[in-house]
Amino acid sequence: MLSELLRDIASDGYPTDYLLARVRARRAVLTAEWSAIRARGLPPGVTDDVIWERFLREPGWLRSQANRRLRASVDPMLGLFELKTVVLCLRNKAVQRNAEIARLLAASQVADALRTALSQRTDVPTAVAAIAFALEPADGGAGSLRRAYAETGLKGFETRLTRNYLGRMNDARLCPPVREFFASFIDLRNLMTLYKQLRWEIADAEAFLPGGTIDVPRLQRIGADKDMASLDLLVREIAGRAAPPLAMAEGSLETILLGRLSRRTRNLSRDEDPVGTVLDYAWRVYIHARNQSLLLHAAHLDAAGLEKELVA
Repeated sequence: MLSELLRDIASDGYPTDYLLARVRARRAVLTAEWSAIRARGLPPGVTDDVIWERFLREPGWLRSQANRRLRASVDPMLGLFELKTVVLCLRNKAVQRNAEIARLLAASQVADALRTALSQRTDVPTAVAAIAFALEPADGGAGSLRRAYAETGLKGFETRLTRNYLGRMNDARLCPPVREFFASFIDLRNLMTLYKQLRWEIADAEAFLPGGTIDVPRLQRIGADKDMASLDLLVREIAGRAAPPLAMAEGSLETILLGRLSRRTRNLSRDEDPVGTVLDYAWRVYIHARNQSLLLHAAHLDAAGLEKELVA
């Protein structure tokens, strides 16, 4: 699925030591930019699409600068980000915002087949069918994206697209830092799924993904037993901190888990592994975009509430 999702880059990039020096410099710029945003706020005219377009430039830069071996190692993580690009383009297509689609695709790394499906002036079902044809294998999994869209719209399509991708990555041969990142990301996703099941009193044992550090049967048992106390225990095990109250908001839980993932990713960088350093930078840029989007929509939050939602 990765080769169908991301465009190929023929160039071999630059030596790894040179790239890592540039990554560290850009990391410092990112920190300074966030300090300026916190002091003065977002500039006028910023939208979610603008934030994501600016984010996409950095993974694009990383892919263009990395040599083939490093690029192949980090592409699974960068591909995960591009799933949102596909969904954002489809949401814009639904309201015929073609200029926004063109702007997103100009910064995106999606492959030509997806670029064509998203940029053509067709309706959303036609685009979904073309995307499914490009991404799904000609086996028992074929058609799941189209079925998800037919049954639950773009939300269901996005969920199935991400599940399919994470399932493929779980089966793929990944280098250790990337494997560790995906295990942590799947933990986050599974815990958020468990929270929603307990919060809304629904049960779906098939919703949990393998590949994390938490056994799927354990998650299924907690969901079947409606055991919120065990969810708190899992959060403490994963995040290494006292769990918030049982009535915690979904956003607060997600922030705690994203913070834990950020700490794990920073640790990968401290090992001086080139892959870990690039992963850490890419994740920092993603969190930077996520925090900006939160500021954009934070008019209902007071200062204390905002701080609880921002990821450090």
